[in-house]
Amino acid sequence: MSLPRTLFGRLLLVFLLFGVVMTAALLYVLSVSHEQFHLEFDQTVNRNLAQEYVAANFFLTDRQLDAMTLHQGIGKLAAANPAIDVYLLDLQGRIVASSVPKTGWRRSAVDVEAIKEFLAGRPAPIMGDDPRQPAARTVFSAAPFHVRDCPGDYLYLVLGRAEDAPGAAKLRSAFAIREGAGIIVLAAVLAVALSLLVLRLLTRRLSVLDRTMSRFERLTASSSQPAEQRRDGDEIDRLEALFKDLAARIEAQMAQLRAVDTARREMLANLSHDLRTPITTLLAHLESLQMEEAPLDEQERREYVEVSMRQGRRIAQLIEQLLEAAKLEAGQISARPEAFPIGELLHDVVHKFALTARERGISLGASVQPEGLRVNGDIALLERVFDNLIENALRHTPDGGRVIVSASRARGRAQLAVTDSGAGMMPEEAARAFDRFYRGDHGRSTTSGQAGLGLAIVKSILDLHGTTISVDSRPGHGTSFRFDLDTPDAVA
Repeated sequence: MSLPRTLFGRLLLVFLLFGVVMTAALLYVLSVSHEQFHLEFDQTVNRNLAQEYVAANFFLTDRQLDAMTLHQGIGKLAAANPAIDVYLLDLQGRIVASSVPKTGWRRSAVDVEAIKEFLAGRPAPIMGDDPRQPAARTVFSAAPFHVRDCPGDYLYLVLGRAEDAPGAAKLRSAFAIREGAGIIVLAAVLAVALSLLVLRLLTRRLSVLDRTMSRFERLTASSSQPAEQRRDGDEIDRLEALFKDLAARIEAQMAQLRAVDTARREMLANLSHDLRTPITTLLAHLESLQMEEAPLDEQERREYVEVSMRQGRRIAQLIEQLLEAAKLEAGQISARPEAFPIGELLHDVVHKFALTARERGISLGASVQPEGLRVNGDIALLERVFDNLIENALRHTPDGGRVIVSASRARGRAQLAVTDSGAGMMPEEAARAFDRFYRGDHGRSTTSGQAGLGLAIVKSILDLHGTTISVDSRPGHGTSFRFDLDTPDAVA
């Protein structure tokens, strides 16, 4: 038999077992107490019976007192009250005469000390010897007995012989069964009722806490982490498991918060550095343009204006990236997918960066197979994705290298990639490539106008399209960023 799974059921079982044990103990105590009560009652009620018999002078007779006379007198006394055995004892407790035939004796003497305690008035029950049963002790009544020419010194009455009468044992057993059954039923009803009440009061708050914790676990479970199946065990076992799960989740979130805080600190340092340089340059050139003491010629003025414009664009680009990242994080940007030929978008983006690539001798091209491949997506957001990926590839590709943007069809989806022949990344850098504000190459970023947000923005935009981006990079072997998109026929 398996134990109940709930704490309430287990505690109830313990209480019921405890109730059974206590009921058995109570029955035993009642049985002993009942027996003691009857013994004390019989001895107390009949305490002066022997003295009354002596006072009645039942041995006064005209005949000479001898063994026959003693037995006849005692027999008459016993016949008047068959519920007792009458014994006449000498000072040593030896039986001189008895209402019980000598063949019924199992001992010929009784303990005189118990008689002395009785005569001294000690509280009942006082147990004395029963000549019929050598190993038994029973209640009695006794009185000093002094008659001339009679060898007896104590009249000793064994009480309680009514219990040995026919039907007495059966009556006593029936009463004990009825009394015990009543006690058991009453104790069981009270035990169950009180157990249910007490246990419900004890476990109610645990049950409420269990439900609250389970509801909190479901609410805080991330979409990528399925909710735990129902756990075995009682409320405490489930609370322990829930606490461990929530503690592990909080630890992971704390680690994530620490990582975000570290990235935020790095971002602030990077932004301070990236903004200070162009702002300082911009202010210096503007001040030079404003100076009247040493006026600039037209050529110098155009150069100063060009530098100022370039630094202003760098500042605008940094601010634009920050605003775009903030909007994506706040959910203020949503994708509006539509079907369009991906080749046209790729060629437009490549054409946008063609001049930059040509100035550095980098081969930049696009490959689309099949040529009319169509995808479902937001054109403007996907253009931003390829802008960031190509710009990142050009920034990390040495002069004379190559950058390829490709699109192909595989397994019913469009597979897209931006691959460069740059220096590649270390595994730890590849693992953090999409972290917000992370920059693996601080030297290049200083003059690039990037705040480490480009790849993070790419990931956020692709998340809006329901797809993920992966990076394949090894030091000295270049880097490839890959993702896939739905095609119109796949959606249909």
